[in-house]
Amino acid sequence: MITMAETSQKALQQQILIDDSNIPDWLLTEILQRLPVKHIFKFKCVSKRWFILISDPFFARLYSTRINTSLSTSQPWNLLFRYLYEVRIVPSSMIDTRIALKQSQDFSSPGFSLNFLPYSKHDCPIKILASSNGLLLCCETFYWQKNYYICNPLIQQWIALPKPPKAIKSVAVGFICKDGHYEVIRFPTAHYGPSNTLRLETFSSETGKWHCSIVNCPVLDYYIKTDSPVVHYNGSLHWLEFRHSKIITYDPHNGTNTGLHQMNLPDDKQSEHLSLLGVSRGRFRYFEVTDTCFGPRDLRVWVLSDYDAQRWCLEYRIKFSGSWIDEVNEFIPKDNFYIFPLALHPHEFDIVYLGYGGCLVSYNLGTRKLDVVHRNFYSHQLLAFVFSPWPTTIPQPFW
Repeated sequence: MITMAETSQKALQQQILIDDSNIPDWLLTEILQRLPVKHIFKFKCVSKRWFILISDPFFARLYSTRINTSLSTSQPWNLLFRYLYEVRIVPSSMIDTRIALKQSQDFSSPGFSLNFLPYSKHDCPIKILASSNGLLLCCETFYWQKNYYICNPLIQQWIALPKPPKAIKSVAVGFICKDGHYEVIRFPTAHYGPSNTLRLETFSSETGKWHCSIVNCPVLDYYIKTDSPVVHYNGSLHWLEFRHSKIITYDPHNGTNTGLHQMNLPDDKQSEHLSLLGVSRGRFRYFEVTDTCFGPRDLRVWVLSDYDAQRWCLEYRIKFSGSWIDEVNEFIPKDNFYIFPLALHPHEFDIVYLGYGGCLVSYNLGTRKLDVVHRNFYSHQLLAFVFSPWPTTIPQPFW
């Protein structure tokens, strides 16, 4: 039997939960500003007042300013598995989340996956090609790409792009999102023959169409290293070129000097295979592990100290000595000694990520401390994905 006191208490609890009329907007804003952004977007459904308050551009600017000015808070990020091929050897949990590091509740499961995309066959998981300003560019396949998706996995918003005009077996892809607009750029991953031109395809959200152009090829017989993610830096896209040890760049907004260009890598680089590009705290870096089969291997990191002059400065050179191997072998069997670079930490200069013996390890270049952060590692291709301070919404397509 329910007493009158219990009924009154229940009514009071309901009133406390739903009546916020006595809370001024400024105080409610202060409360919401301190919540993880993933939860803030869910709270839009609480009431019309909360929806209006959170949807106000002022709220987004205030939230972004708080994140950017906080000394103790950096933008949430994680390493994402870009390509997953054989579902027989990949755990279903990896397919669902695609995250490599256990950090930040914004990346917690459930709540962060790509299962909301229309193409989610578990026998061939969707590929992550690139990221920009908190958005991901994805595709159904690695070869013969035709169905592209742009999505924000935090708020599970997505759009499908029109199919490219021409079928190409293997393409190098770039993605730029800025000021509410986005562009996708692609061109063949390899160039053969004497011709010094190539076909460049660009999709713009402003036109809703693919545009094809013939541009100069900066490096004859080039080959793009597809396991190194494209890097957006200084207004240009950067792809690591394999055959001639160059960087191929493209600035889509340079109206006076269109086409692809090349940059030099460090003169004293040694690795032809085990290398990648990345950005740490706004600085462009090159990371390699020497791929010699004889003698000790080196881990090296350069920073581009002068972009226009293409001047590189060697930051770290660490030999994989016997003591380092002994330290690693506390976690990993010695007969699996094969080391390859996987990613640079986007917020910390000293932290790099390596693949070793079926594990993903983080390594502090300053303290020489190593940690195993993911066991049973099934992918050699990772993408450092950083959330924008406030989730980037994708403009609804008009095409």
